[in-house]
Amino acid sequence: MHLLNLGILAHVDAGKTSLTERLLHTAGVIDEVGSVDAGSTATDTLALERQRGITIKSAVVSFPLDGVTVNLIDTPGHPDFIAEVERVLGVLDGAVLVVSAVEGVQAQTRVLMRTLRRLRIPTLIFVNKIDRRGADGSAVLDRMARRLSVPLVPMGATAALGTPTARFVPGLGPAALDALADHDDDLLAAYLDGGVSDARLRTALAAQTRRALVHPVYFGSAITGAGVPELTLGIEHLLPAADGDPAGPLSATVFKVERGPAGEKAAYARIFTGTLHVRDRVPFGGGGEGGAAAADGWAEGRGADARVEGWGAGGRVEGWGAGGRVEGWGADGRVEGWGADGRVEGWGADARVEGRGADGRVKGRGADGRLQGGSAGGRSEGRSAGGRVEGRSADGRLQGRSAGGRSEGGSVGGGSEGRSAGGRSEGGSAGGGSEGGSADGRSEEGVSDGRGAAPVLGGRGNGLALGDRSEGLGGDAPSVPRGARRTEGRGAGDRSEGLGLGGPAAGRGVRRRAEARVTALSVFEHGTDVRQDSAGAGRIVKVWGLGGVRIGDALGRPGRAYTHHFAPPTLETVVVPGPGADRRSLHLALTQLAEQDPLIGVRHDELRGETSVSLYGEVQKEVIQATLAEEYGLDVGFRETTTLCIERPVGAGHAVEFNKKDANPFLATVGLRVEPAPPGSGVRFRLEVELGSMPYAFFKAVEDTVRETLGQGLHGWRIPDCTVTMTHSGYSPRQSHAHQGFDKSMSSTGYDFRGLTPLVLTAALRRAGTRVHEPMHRFLLEAPADTLGALLPVLARLGAVPETTGAHGALCVLQGTVPVARVHELEQRLPGLTRGEGELETAFDHYAPVTRGTVPERPRTDHNPLNRKEYLLNVTRRVRD
Repeated sequence: MHLLNLGILAHVDAGKTSLTERLLHTAGVIDEVGSVDAGSTATDTLALERQRGITIKSAVVSFPLDGVTVNLIDTPGHPDFIAEVERVLGVLDGAVLVVSAVEGVQAQTRVLMRTLRRLRIPTLIFVNKIDRRGADGSAVLDRMARRLSVPLVPMGATAALGTPTARFVPGLGPAALDALADHDDDLLAAYLDGGVSDARLRTALAAQTRRALVHPVYFGSAITGAGVPELTLGIEHLLPAADGDPAGPLSATVFKVERGPAGEKAAYARIFTGTLHVRDRVPFGGGGEGGAAAADGWAEGRGADARVEGWGAGGRVEGWGAGGRVEGWGADGRVEGWGADGRVEGWGADARVEGRGADGRVKGRGADGRLQGGSAGGRSEGRSAGGRVEGRSADGRLQGRSAGGRSEGGSVGGGSEGRSAGGRSEGGSAGGGSEGGSADGRSEEGVSDGRGAAPVLGGRGNGLALGDRSEGLGGDAPSVPRGARRTEGRGAGDRSEGLGLGGPAAGRGVRRRAEARVTALSVFEHGTDVRQDSAGAGRIVKVWGLGGVRIGDALGRPGRAYTHHFAPPTLETVVVPGPGADRRSLHLALTQLAEQDPLIGVRHDELRGETSVSLYGEVQKEVIQATLAEEYGLDVGFRETTTLCIERPVGAGHAVEFNKKDANPFLATVGLRVEPAPPGSGVRFRLEVELGSMPYAFFKAVEDTVRETLGQGLHGWRIPDCTVTMTHSGYSPRQSHAHQGFDKSMSSTGYDFRGLTPLVLTAALRRAGTRVHEPMHRFLLEAPADTLGALLPVLARLGAVPETTGAHGALCVLQGTVPVARVHELEQRLPGLTRGEGELETAFDHYAPVTRGTVPERPRTDHNPLNRKEYLLNVTRRVRD
């Protein structure tokens, strides 16, 4: 039996959940149609949903059709919960967009349709509520054609509209042929030659619907059931079934996370390829909202004369440069190279390794001793002045024990340091140092801050290419497999430029992959979830056992990259604990809510003891408040909602601090240049220094800290788009006093680079300058033409900018932009200005510079690198003048 993963989407109160109930009843899954008002629907299972009569969380329910099993996902309709809709879109095979026959096209309708078109998701439209007084089918169809600007195919007509006996009369008319012929020249030619058969017309309809070229429109009523059987046939015959090879490698995407009564975490995922079994150990991660590609995601780049392809830890890395072929493996530490001079170079966490030359020798230099080795299977040893013994066994591992009792071990591809007397272990692959991790760079969530990733080698330059919007080797890359992350860069000759390790969001670097065992899984069948031992491609599953999993994570092989289709939240409020609500419990509760809705962006201000959350609107705030009270027993309030702004660099700025010079208390040299970047391009981190100039882990510490620091610009707002180039680097090699262990007071560590980077970056930002930008909404306002004189002055006072005006009968139509901070006031004043006849639609459009009044500031939650003395006092506990 085929599978179809179907989403039901609509503006709030269009009847989406009622239609879900009617579909389940028609399919025989439920005996009675549930009521939203009575709180008896199958998909609104949360107590809060039943009380408020709105869908807050997406819900999955399954029902059978002839030859097709449909996994139906009911999504929220209120714009405050648009993030729930966004997460579902990436797992759908098709969708049904519900429109009210009375209210017609509404703000959310347009937003949803634009996104469905952009993602090319095959979509049917169901015009609901034809039995309600005021329903006007032809007017709604006309408005959809005008305001949605999509090709529509009416699937029939209506009768007794606006009465309890309203019904849908199926049949394809001339409008259907007109819409289909626009995309099929043969169909048009056949029509001109004498006519098109109904079978030919329906075949063309099915083909074009599956390609998202046209959208069939059905009319009906979810309450009475009119038109629902015809819609059911359309779902079965016009929408494409799920594809994917169940025998292929596992690739799935997590779109929802929830916790059970005992606090156990369950993840909802769509399997695209492969089969998932209970007791499988499954790698996951690399996603997360705002996160970047997985450590073992795909990376490609082509330079002027070098091709590079890469997989991450455990994968294979290949490159062909002018000098010859280079091959490398990540986690198993094997590196081989043949170049014009017979050598390949790589850097581990703290030591440089140079490969095999024509004489067959292996050379390696550690910070405190030099190793030179001979035969292919032989062992080389060296002793430094500090008493460290290092050796290479036949399996390629380095082993040794220093006088201080510290053991070390690792592959050529990366230093992995064992457990010291203090109990701390460090390790990582060539792709990056991993503190607290294992030799292959893997660890459970929260244990390691490293990144187990393989290097990408090719040509003269060495670069790393990981993550969304990262820049790696070369210029025009070859094609990337479907669902893979793509890495792009600009090469000068055969030299690569820069590290590319993070995602587009400032302060959010690459989230490393973890691994866990599946303890249980369920699939959805006949209206309920059923425990099974396995599930194959096309299925939506509920999985237990993946403790660290997050929304957007890939299970198994990274598949479709998680991307944002809607605007981020533009509002923020501080959560105020009520009597008896301690901050620790509130912190834990909000953290768990953020697992289920990461875009609430929980932000903790330790200095002021405050916690804030990001919002889409006031209804979402009310739901958070009610959830904290009902599920966690916490009584909270909120401060006044404020607008979330961003900052953008105005020009370019550069700063550098040198190791052991001037007032630099850190054993590190860091130079950074900040430059503006186009909106939406993300944060790009590049290198103008050689990657081998210092251990890779130090570069990674700089980049991670750059992204974190950009979370708070000069005015405290996030800087989402800019280019940061590292211009200077330097460090103090590992040193020790005679016959003693490694001395951190004499040697650079990641702490030095993490501590110095915020000071250097802030200084560069000061020289570049930043400007605060506020979010702007695009508005569409329809009002009686004779009220225009009263409207325009008010719009001007609110900072709105009308861009176009028009007329539609006795109505005038205004379109333009308005600051988000003024939208609520405009909504409040509109009825009085238009005699209650005005209609306003708004949606996020862009960010614009703040030009009026005082520039808004946001309180900082970091150690404030804007004040050097205060920062050093907090970070180093000492001040150097």
